[in-house]
Amino acid sequence: MLQEKESHQVDAPGHQKSFTIIVNGRRRTITDHKLTYIEAVHLAYPGEQPSETVSFTVTYSIPHGKDGSLVEGQEVKVQDGMVLNVRKTDRS
Repeated sequence: MLQEKESHQVDAPGHQKSFTIIVNGRRRTITDHKLTYIEAVHLAYPGEQPSETVSFTVTYSIPHGKDGSLVEGQEVKVQDGMVLNVRKTDRS
């Protein structure tokens, strides 16, 4: 019975779980359960922001799940092994 309680406590709210994801071919570890469009951009291109002349395309693939894309204002539930591709486009 004690083991069940310990196992339950590990998964209790407030405890951090980390997720390993791949962003533009690089392994990243994050603790957020959801990832926003702008967070994905920052993981791929630290310190950069979309602007009038620069845009980013974010696509993702979830193992044994669905593939999709994110646009500004959207988020996706993070899963281990998730692959994100973030492409930067200069509109000059």
